[in-house]
Amino acid sequence: MSDFAVAFGREVDLSEKSDGEILAGLAWLPSASDELRRCAQTGRADKFWRAWSKQMSAGADCRLLRKRAENRSGLWPWDSTRQHPAKSVWSLIEKQDWSRLSRWASQQLTVKAAWKDERTELELLALADWLWSGPRVTADVAWPVWRLVLTRSLELAAYLAKPLTCELTPNRRLLVTGELPWLLGQMFGNIEGVPEFKQLGQQSLRNELIEQTDGDGTPAASLLPILPRWLASLARSVDVGAIVSEPVLEGEARFRFEDLLTKSITLLDRDGNMLGAATHSTQVTETGPLIPMLRRGAELAGLDKLSLAAESLRFRLHVASGGSKDKFRSETFSESPEERLIVTDTDLPATQSDWASWACLRNWWHATANTALVRHDGPNVNLQLSLLGVPIIDGEWGLSVLLDGQRLTWTDGWTCSCWSSDTDMDYLELQRNIPDGPMLCRQVMLSRKDHFLVLADSVAKAGRRRIDLESTLPLRRGVRTKCDNATREIRLAASDVKVRCYPLALPDDRLHSTVGEFDSALGELRLSQASSSESLYAPIVLDWSPERASLDVEWRTLTVTEEGRKLAPWEAAGHRLRVGKLHLVLYRSLHTNEEFRSVLGLNTDKESVIAQFNDQGYVLPIVSVDS
Repeated sequence: MSDFAVAFGREVDLSEKSDGEILAGLAWLPSASDELRRCAQTGRADKFWRAWSKQMSAGADCRLLRKRAENRSGLWPWDSTRQHPAKSVWSLIEKQDWSRLSRWASQQLTVKAAWKDERTELELLALADWLWSGPRVTADVAWPVWRLVLTRSLELAAYLAKPLTCELTPNRRLLVTGELPWLLGQMFGNIEGVPEFKQLGQQSLRNELIEQTDGDGTPAASLLPILPRWLASLARSVDVGAIVSEPVLEGEARFRFEDLLTKSITLLDRDGNMLGAATHSTQVTETGPLIPMLRRGAELAGLDKLSLAAESLRFRLHVASGGSKDKFRSETFSESPEERLIVTDTDLPATQSDWASWACLRNWWHATANTALVRHDGPNVNLQLSLLGVPIIDGEWGLSVLLDGQRLTWTDGWTCSCWSSDTDMDYLELQRNIPDGPMLCRQVMLSRKDHFLVLADSVAKAGRRRIDLESTLPLRRGVRTKCDNATREIRLAASDVKVRCYPLALPDDRLHSTVGEFDSALGELRLSQASSSESLYAPIVLDWSPERASLDVEWRTLTVTEEGRKLAPWEAAGHRLRVGKLHLVLYRSLHTNEEFRSVLGLNTDKESVIAQFNDQGYVLPIVSVDS
């Protein structure tokens, strides 16, 4: 008989104990079966393993358990085992090399886990998941793994019983304090101290979900780089709850999880990678490493065939498996909004949250959609553009402003001063007021019905000082650039997407001199403009329509009038762009006004207008922003 008790919440050293001593020392709760107790008292690992396996199967939905085992890699969002932090364990599980996995576990029994790196945590998770969901192997293979998992679980319980000694990233915090206690609590549920350990995990999963997301499920901007791993940890935990018929998320948390999945799906590009997430590899699978995980998450959240987000995932998997697009059957999904009889606001995939400090402008749910992710939680604005599903722009949307040669500085994040989303476009306006200085504004408008995007910077209320502005757009690696010989247009090319870029405030003809410049170098586009005083407006239009790829283009700066008086450039700016059937007018008031102003057939008292000529020659606003 053992003279010590093995229970969660106690300091127990198992390194020098025999298998028989560990089994005999297990402190059982009243819920433990007599058979399990008897087998443990015999000290025989083979008998205990069979009894433990039988009890695990009795408390789980075997069909869902088999499904988890068959699709295990789908809940781990890594491109391959080489990128997996626990690759030494995960590669053996993927290869189904159980004997080597058993030997590896035996070697680790004498190693003390410090709980200071993600590898240790994910190794424990992989081993625990393998034990819990199968396959069923003999005791001589499984026992070293079971003993190692028990040892690490006791160490983890002791670690969590004390204040955490280091700051964990959100994905590691969710894993260590939430997912692991929740899963391990299911495995060792009949041992003393486990109910409290499991409850800690369940509560942590709920709290982390609520604290890291807005009321509509939008994740915090700081979560975006690690969102795939964080979301996968949550999805795996919800899956465990479904298997044992013990929901981990209830009430508000359950609806928050559903909304979070929908928001996450809007960030997917054509290859199934998530905009905003830190990438560790250029290798991409046919459906993307995240699609199976998101699809399973959608099932667990109850997103049915009425959900365009869930159906878009099902469509991706259908096509990736060799299915014909024409044979995909769905009551809701379509490849473009034009194919739906009615498109309502709830159908639109765009996202914006003041609390989360980011916005996703997206024209539709299809994999080849146009997407702009704008993150503004810090002094710098981060912009990622995926056009026709292909990433083109990725990184800091740089902005430098000099007043009489003195550079402006700021340390806080930007404020969203305007957000609008309808069946024609998504529009975001960011603003910041510099103390004792000017007002800066950044605009992003993505057309939902055509393939063009407007980006613009403005400086207002600068006083009688010279303004020098420089804006930069970081190009995704592999994007090729070419400057037009006759105009100031720059062309971008990546994969099968070609983008034309127009700096509307600069003369289109290169023969016309100007103090500004639009060029490409060192993997970025750079626009520079200057104004003698007061204000400045610097718009760029990106056009990637295949039908307009080779058409002639022209753009002009327009005259703006107010009650017959021609306004100075620092009072208001107007610009026109024409390429094929696309005929745009951009207007920006740079000085407060209450009267209507006119520019090329447009009469408005708005602060900002982006409009388009229709076939009859009428100017129709796409977006209008009040002062």
